[in-house]
Amino acid sequence: MGEEKSTKSLFVFSDDDYDESDDSYDDQPVSKKIKLEEPDIDCLSDSDWEDVFSIPEISAQSDQPNEFNIIIRDQRDEEEENRKRKLLQLVKEKQQRVSLQYLSMVIYILHARIRNLLLSNQRVLRKLKKLLPDSLMSNHLKKFNKSRKNLESMSPEAKLELDKHLIYILKYLIKWFRKNFKHDSNGLRVLGYMPTGKDAKDYFPQNAKPISSEGDLLSIVKKFKHNRDTGAEVFTALLRSIGFESRLVFSLPLLNTSKNEKRQPKLNQEILKVNKDNDLIFPYFWTELINPIDPSEVIIIETQCFYEEEKNLTRIKRFGTTPKGNLHRYYTDRFYPIQSQFCQMSMHYVLSFSKDNLIIDVSPRYMKDISYRWFNRLDLRTELGRSSLLLQSLIRIFNRHKEYTHFDNLELDGLRNTAMINYVIPTNFSAMKRSPNFITESTLRYNEVIIPNSECLKIIKLDSRKEPVYFKNSLLIGKSESQWKFLGRSVKPEEIGKPIKTTKALTPRTIYNKRIYNLNILNNTPEHNETKLYSFSQTCPYIKMKVAYDVTGKPVLPRNKYGNIEIFRENMIPEGCIWLKLPEIERILSNYVSGKLKHDEIEDKIQYVPVVTGFSFAKAGQAIPTKEGVIVLVQDATTIKKIWLSGRMQHYRLANLRRKWRSLHTWREMLIRLRISRRLENDYGK
Repeated sequence: MGEEKSTKSLFVFSDDDYDESDDSYDDQPVSKKIKLEEPDIDCLSDSDWEDVFSIPEISAQSDQPNEFNIIIRDQRDEEEENRKRKLLQLVKEKQQRVSLQYLSMVIYILHARIRNLLLSNQRVLRKLKKLLPDSLMSNHLKKFNKSRKNLESMSPEAKLELDKHLIYILKYLIKWFRKNFKHDSNGLRVLGYMPTGKDAKDYFPQNAKPISSEGDLLSIVKKFKHNRDTGAEVFTALLRSIGFESRLVFSLPLLNTSKNEKRQPKLNQEILKVNKDNDLIFPYFWTELINPIDPSEVIIIETQCFYEEEKNLTRIKRFGTTPKGNLHRYYTDRFYPIQSQFCQMSMHYVLSFSKDNLIIDVSPRYMKDISYRWFNRLDLRTELGRSSLLLQSLIRIFNRHKEYTHFDNLELDGLRNTAMINYVIPTNFSAMKRSPNFITESTLRYNEVIIPNSECLKIIKLDSRKEPVYFKNSLLIGKSESQWKFLGRSVKPEEIGKPIKTTKALTPRTIYNKRIYNLNILNNTPEHNETKLYSFSQTCPYIKMKVAYDVTGKPVLPRNKYGNIEIFRENMIPEGCIWLKLPEIERILSNYVSGKLKHDEIEDKIQYVPVVTGFSFAKAGQAIPTKEGVIVLVQDATTIKKIWLSGRMQHYRLANLRRKWRSLHTWREMLIRLRISRRLENDYGK
């Protein structure tokens, strides 16, 4: 009797008896899952205690392994793991640099918009106008404005004299402003990435008074003293105060995303007290003035950085026909930083901000080799393409409530024409391969072809071979039938036999497909390994699978040979079906069909097909399908939702019951240990 009692009292419901990932356990009745008798601790006999004391010894013996394995690692495996670890670290750092560039782009544009809004404040404009010398206001400006009223009836000679008068006024203002506006702090200094773990104060000067409101700007105008960036901004507002249409131009100081980008130099505090950005030989801010006499011309003015008088004022065409030979009339390279050991500045995008905060990308006036930004289709496979798309999207968002004038539209067309002719064709293969603007036959990727009858820009010699050069805008990108399927499109039936290209570059990834690939080579049929590629125009929205009907007229859900259906886009759902993405719905319906799950109110047979939304290649040589939900007939959707709800409720009840029994088991173990402790104290404590 004592041994029988001991056996019953030591039977417990342990955590090993239950595995939440085991679906078969959930399908069993509660009476079969849990067998636990409440122990009577006070009725334990001496033999019971002997069994208790013998448990640790038995447990210790049972923990000894019966066998073991020794794995000898190859040193090459460790080197491969280190290589992969370094590669992942490089990818992570690259992503951080790209994210930083995108974030910087948004922040800089917001900064310029807010500052430009303050520059258009009427109080600021009135304050600036009062600072101008009386001789300029009473003699020259008054005379110029009076003559400009009769501009339409003027003769060409009179317009020429008026133009000379305008240039005199501008040069007068430039000299007066350079003489009176003083620099007492530093502006933007973005020359590279700051080393990690360092104090920003050692790399970026923070000695400028912040400008966050109208009062701050009025205070600076009153003192007429700040950094060179603010000086360019104030001069833009000064031109607005006397009635000219001036724009604030901002060259976004973005950093490159390459690994070899230079580091931000550490500040020399002694030199910093004397040097107020004199070492930055190119500006971040300057001014564009729309010529009040000829709106087709823009006058570029820089008052803070350039010391040569001829560089302070530059005249170029704003719009019009842009012939290749007269590119200098529409483009200037004075503001583009020349990379050298003395200059780490860079230029990526140049934006102009009008008085009403209309943003225009005027980069073609100051940069060359940016034709790719004006292609009909940006290449989003490259960083330059994605960055350009972000900038264009930001400009559209900020200008959504603005209206473009007729001259603005002409200017945009002129900028595009300038960008499309201002380029330098690479002369070697590696440079041509990296170029975002050009393409040749030898630099095509496996899925690219050149559109027939495309315009040839030039014929050059690459690797002892003459090849025609085309814009990348002439590319046609093809995808295989399965790749288009992932995008929710199907190849048109009449285009199946007309691929734009066939390629052998798409090697199989799974073991099964590799066997077929090698078998085709052994059988001297390598053409079976070729993949046909189709262009977008050869595809149509996905041709959906249809619900079939058996001999009795009942609908049958479509499925593939694996019993699943592949749905990668919402438009791929078959007609008459609905996609249910409820959690664990496939397992619950499987239990219902097999009879493990009962529902008193529902006895009808149901149909469902698991949905494959993708594939995982976590295991080498295997494509593991990723499933999400099921598709069912529309008329069965309500019934199946009831079954799913019943299954979830039953699962919740069982899980709640298991939690209760675990709690009881924990309390039982604690009481046994307390009983043992008390017995030991009574027997051996004295």
